[in-house]
Amino acid sequence: MLAGVLALALAVVLAQEPATPVAADPEVSLSMRVNRAIAKGVERLKAQQQPDGNWAGFEGEHPGGLTALCTFTLLKSGVRRSDDAVRRGLARVLDTEFKSTYSTSVKLLLLDALGDPQAYREHADASLDFLVQNQVAGEWAYPWGGADASNSQFALLGLRAAHRMGLEVPDATLVNAIKALYRLQDEKNGGFKYELNRQATGGMTAASLGGLRVLEELGQGRSAVTGLLRKFQKQHELADEFMTERWHPAHNAYGPNAWTPGFQYPYLWAVERWCGLTGRAKLGEHDWYEEGARWLVDEQGDDGAWLGTQETCFALLFLRRATMSVGAPAGTTPEELAKEIDALRPPRPPEPQWDLPRITDWLVAGPWRSEGQNDALLKLPFDPAKLVPREGGKIQKRAWTRETFKPDAWVDLDAILGAECDHGFAALATGLAWELDRPLEAVLWLEVEDPWKVFLDGVLVGHSQRVQGPADGRVRVPLQVTRGEHTLLVLVEDELGPAFFGARLTGPDGKKLEPEPVLGTAAGKSKGR
Repeated sequence: MLAGVLALALAVVLAQEPATPVAADPEVSLSMRVNRAIAKGVERLKAQQQPDGNWAGFEGEHPGGLTALCTFTLLKSGVRRSDDAVRRGLARVLDTEFKSTYSTSVKLLLLDALGDPQAYREHADASLDFLVQNQVAGEWAYPWGGADASNSQFALLGLRAAHRMGLEVPDATLVNAIKALYRLQDEKNGGFKYELNRQATGGMTAASLGGLRVLEELGQGRSAVTGLLRKFQKQHELADEFMTERWHPAHNAYGPNAWTPGFQYPYLWAVERWCGLTGRAKLGEHDWYEEGARWLVDEQGDDGAWLGTQETCFALLFLRRATMSVGAPAGTTPEELAKEIDALRPPRPPEPQWDLPRITDWLVAGPWRSEGQNDALLKLPFDPAKLVPREGGKIQKRAWTRETFKPDAWVDLDAILGAECDHGFAALATGLAWELDRPLEAVLWLEVEDPWKVFLDGVLVGHSQRVQGPADGRVRVPLQVTRGEHTLLVLVEDELGPAFFGARLTGPDGKKLEPEPVLGTAAGKSKGR
């Protein structure tokens, strides 16, 4: 089936352009890789469909929602309405009683994408009525909980789909939605939040900006709507600045100083919607589509998926903006081309050998708290270059204590220090001694969720402002160590909850070092600069 999809794509390509070597130009490589990724993703979605037309997932909370999303994605990815997967998915959607904002909104997106509004008028009317009736103080919620910006962004997409199908959305629904959106804006940095007590994120900001563009579109000719939007023009510009300054294809901005890998794929789709609805080709100097597409084609799994089914849909909806505008080598079969395109994919980075023990001997001090948002490591209360950690010594009114960690599990620094590290950071130091004349090439692997910094003999060798990431031991810090005794200092910030920490030292390939350096607090008594 994949060969069939590629053959169809190549037929369009060869009809448009003369033959061009795949690797002759990096732009050619990206374009072909994007279309290869779309073909593989489509096949993955089709393979996951059940015989009854359903895509399993979230049926208790959002009946029909995932099936509507997958069917909508297939249509937007170029699959014909007559395709069996689309027909079976649509039949399942039309036979399901929808009960949530998410699923109802995506159903409307699907019905609009079919391009035959009269055929599905009854379903669209019922879905629009559901969204209008379930708006609360301008927002939308889960059936069982409070309102939030995520439910609301989908509801606005649903309203737009209904409007495109010729249905009338009440003025009050639009006016109340504008007021509710701006209640969730951070007054200081301009970003939008999921809920009032959260920090602004890139995903919610892009989604909200896209939602505001929807409201502008639906409000044409309605003075109550257009007048209210003008009232918030300065706030809108501030949000635009937040997003433009913090755009990164792999980093979903989290507050003013940090980023999170959480909700990465809906974040990218939100950026695509916002920029697509506003006709925006760049964010500052960045070509958002090219950068996002490069990240996505590298992240796709060998089976065609991006993490789960939802993430695969969001990735495809982003990538589908690609156009077939480049050629393929004459005489190349779809299967051969697929292999050539896959060969362009960079190799996966190595992972640590998981059965290697963690570093166990540490000096620990802290925590130091901050009043700001994820800025504890941005304004340190001490100079790491002047630090000489020793058991019983003091550092900014905190004592260094020697701790022995588990070799086979991460630890909670809250428990180690006997104090909550929330909105603060802890310091950990250990020694590293190397006896050979040749430099040691090594990698320090960290298990951390939030921002961190690593210093070798007081020199910064790695850092990140990532927040709420997985503490899966894949944070990679390359080290080059000369002969002598060295001090390794790790600063670990904690957003909320347990303060995860674990560390391994391996070779660049993730395997055991041969020979091994000496690790532990006694190994770094002097600094071997």
